[in-house]
Formats: sequence, structure tokens, C-alpha cells
Amino acid sequence: MKRSLFWLILAVTGAMLLLGGCGAKEQAAQETASEQQASQDFYAMDTVMNITAYGEKADEAVQECVQYINELEAAISRTQENSEISQLNDADGEAVELSEQTADILHDALEIAQKTEGKFDPTVASLSDLWQIGTEDAHLPEEKEIQDALEPVGYTKVTQDGTSVTMEPGTRIDLGGIGKGYAADHVVEILESYDVERAIISLGGNIYAYGSKGDGVDWKVAITDPDHEEDYLGTLSVSDTSIVTSGDYERYFEQDGKRYCHIFDSSTGYPAETDLRSVTIVSPDSTTADGYSTALFVMGCDKAIEFCEQNDIEAVLVRDDHTVFVTDGIKDRFELLSTEYQYEE
Repeated sequence: MKRSLFWLILAVTGAMLLLGGCGAKEQAAQETASEQQASQDFYAMDTVMNITAYGEKADEAVQECVQYINELEAAISRTQENSEISQLNDADGEAVELSEQTADILHDALEIAQKTEGKFDPTVASLSDLWQIGTEDAHLPEEKEIQDALEPVGYTKVTQDGTSVTMEPGTRIDLGGIGKGYAADHVVEILESYDVERAIISLGGNIYAYGSKGDGVDWKVAITDPDHEEDYLGTLSVSDTSIVTSGDYERYFEQDGKRYCHIFDSSTGYPAETDLRSVTIVSPDSTTADGYSTALFVMGCDKAIEFCEQNDIEAVLVRDDHTVFVTDGIKDRFELLSTEYQYEE
């Protein structure tokens, strides 16, 4: 449920500065004359993406990665008429046989939903369609409309037995909440198979820093300031890990002075009302990071901190009172840049 609003590549003093407008921005390494680089911008999963890789077979690797993401989208998109998820959503309670890959990502989604007690829920499609947040038709629905749309929502309404899936009539799946994370994890596997030395995988709000910039130096990834999307809140120094951000500034509309963001609370049918502005998860597993970034946002700061402690999750939590909480495991890798924010005491 995260998307990029723009993509810009600038050459700056021999370095490549990649700016993505969805909560994470990364600065790539200086390219040495002897190193082969391949980079491709493309559009998939409702966002602009970029993969930049370094190594002898970088070009072949990047091409296969792009092809993989497009094929994954064709299978799991709920808006593409012939996708597996569209067929599942149209089954009206009948069992549907999925491919192993689609069954795998659905299993991951349901597992995250169970672990977060529905704070992340892949069955919120009816709510997304009702509210239309992120489109010109975004609006505040009538209470009865919300309750009607909420009726088929709930991950427990989905029964999965291997590749066979059955849902209660009316329930619909939306895997947009972990699709890009799942794609990033499998792109890493492709890069490894081509002996790629290092890469930056940028899939909207999902960044995967593969390897290091060179000479053991970490990549530096910047987190967007929720109040000023053109500015950085802070930076993270990372390697061989994913950085996934969810926030209320990505897609939203305002009515009567109130902001309604695109992240839904499946227990109420409304956009999440929380004291958080953004959540950034740092994890080598991008699939779970994707789901957790949504779930922690819905939880609110105190419960999110507790969840992180119980599950060994590294995160940067940005509150609406301009305080920032950083988990112990990444404190030494995070640098706060904005003077409008301060660390939570």
C-alpha cells in the first residue's frame, strides 16, 4: 500500500543520486572505471521502480529482475482481469487452485495478518474500493457504506490448504501491502544467481541495499520528512538489508480539517487513526518488513514499540508530536537531520 509519487535521477559530481518520493531515498556509490553497471527504470505495481546493479553480468541480471517483477504483478494484481488473485476474488466462495508462487505470497500475507492480529490484513480490498483514496474520487463514505464494506473483511475468512484457497463470499484479497517486499526478496535471489557484487533495488517505498557501496562502506538511505516530502528526516547506513516505509503523507485526502490516509484499520473500516506519521522497518526480509510497516502504523507508537521488542524488529517511528523513536539495534546507524524533530526521551 505504498507507492512512489515521482522518480528522479541526477548525476552529481560523478555520483548518482536517486530520489524516490515515497518515504525512502538512497544515494548510490561512485562508479569506478573498471566496474560494469546496469540500471533500469520501469513502472510496475502502481509505482516507478529502479534496479541498479554492479558486476560482470549486471545487465542480464537486471533484465531478468524486471521480467520477474512484471510476471509477479500479472499473477497477484487484483486489478488485472486475468490474474490469479482476480480469479480468486471472483470465485464467490468456491475453492481456487493457485500457482505455488501466488500461494506462497498469500501464505506470507495471512501469516503476517495473524501475527499482527489483523493490523495488517490482506482482505481490505472492499474498503479501498469504497474510499477511493489516492484517486480523484476519494471521499468520506456514509457510515452504512463503511459497515457494509467492512462485513467481508477479515483474514480469518480465508482458508488456505497448500495451493488451494477458499474465501467466504464477498471477501477479496489485495496483496499490494506486501507485493513489493516479496518482489524485492526474490530480486535479491536473482542477483545472487548472477554473482552481482552490489545493487540498489528501489521498488517505490521499498528499498533493498544489496551488498555495500564498495570497500565495505554502507549505503546511505534517507527517510522522508512527513511534513516536507522534499526534505530528509534522517538517514540510515545499511548493507544487505531492506528499508520499507509507510506513512500518512503518501496517499490521503482532507475533509473538514481531518486527514484520511490510505492505510486502513480493518477493525473499524476507517483509515488508521494513530499518533504515528511514518514507520520505517529495517530487515533483511523485505516481505515481512512490508507487512510490518503497515501493521505498526495502525498500532500506534506505544503498541508498535512493544511489538518491536517482542519480535526483534528494528524500526524508526515518527510521531505526530515531532519525536522520533529508534530501536536499539539501529541507533548507531541512524542520523537525525531535521531540526524540527527530536529523539523521544
